Amino acid sequence: MQIDLFTIYVLCAAVLGVASAMAFGESLFNPRHQRVLRLWSLAYLFLLAGSMLVSWREELPTVIGSGLSNILIFTGYGLMVAGITRIGGRDVAPPLAAVAGGAGLWLWAGPNLPLPIWHAMAALVIACIQFAGVAALLSPTLGAMRSRPLAVAVFAIHGAIYMVRVIAMPLLDTVTDAAAIKLLSILTMGEGVLYAVAAPMALLAMVREEGENRLVVAAQTDFLTGLANRRSFTQQANERIGPDLPAGILLVFDLDHFKQVNDTFGHQAGDDVLKLFARVAESEMKSSAVIGRLGGEEFVAFVPACDMREGADMADRLRRRFRDASEAGARAIPVTVSVGVASTMGRGLDETMAAADRALYRAKRLGRNRVEPEALAA
Repeated sequence: MQIDLFTIYVLCAAVLGVASAMAFGESLFNPRHQRVLRLWSLAYLFLLAGSMLVSWREELPTVIGSGLSNILIFTGYGLMVAGITRIGGRDVAPPLAAVAGGAGLWLWAGPNLPLPIWHAMAALVIACIQFAGVAALLSPTLGAMRSRPLAVAVFAIHGAIYMVRVIAMPLLDTVTDAAAIKLLSILTMGEGVLYAVAAPMALLAMVREEGENRLVVAAQTDFLTGLANRRSFTQQANERIGPDLPAGILLVFDLDHFKQVNDTFGHQAGDDVLKLFARVAESEMKSSAVIGRLGGEEFVAFVPACDMREGADMADRLRRRFRDASEAGARAIPVTVSVGVASTMGRGLDETMAAADRALYRAKRLGRNRVEPEALAA
């Protein structure tokens, strides 16, 4: 069975049509990334239109069959990359003047160029856009996505294939090397069909994975303070506590007389106090610390590779800074915090938590607004 270029172009266009419909359909149920998905849907339509014009270029004027078709393809690729930059947290404005000028120059001068040079220049543009897509995919904000390596590979391979065309086409003669040119075109378009399948699938997988990751983060985060919730803190702390790991310290915090804050100033003021404590705790703790909210006005932190003296000093600095911060500002609401400190040396999280709770209860009995290490609570 012989496969000709027209058949491959039609197959590629059909695949792009399905990809466009899938991206648009996904946008109906994904409001967060609706703009990106519809941008990709439009990109696939541009690629579809460009592919069909190329397949009919022998029956069309050169400026349309080769010129306009390439502009449509360039635009489709560019919109794909634009969507990737938005997924990565950036919104790069396209240089419209340069794009319009380049398109006009392409339509005016391109048809007069030798065919190998024309193909090489078009391939260079496509290759550059693909490598720009690779750069966008390598954004640090996308680093946690399992589907990113596949997308990077798809764009990098597609760019490399077109760089081969950039090098090979000027070296081939349109008459004596007609068979080689046709074979190279078939190979390029064959890979293009695979790209038309793989690229939309990889990008759609990234969008869905980003949504899943946000749900996981939301399930592990206290919605008010942004700290780890009880379940997430327990999981993270247990991963850092063990007989083969350096001992750390566990700090248990309780905001003093917090119910009076809600009763006197209202629940919104109480929420602001909780958020303030979370900000102070994050700024005073080591970057390696795991901080969580147990519920209500109770917080907890685990600091790995830390001894009792250092932990008590850290807790006291936090206590004093929180007291000062709560008294500052236009709406001062004086609030203090009591802290219990315990070491994980030779025991697990549950036993350490019980020891820190006993130290905290001692701090409450001794008048609040103080730090009590477990040694003093024995």
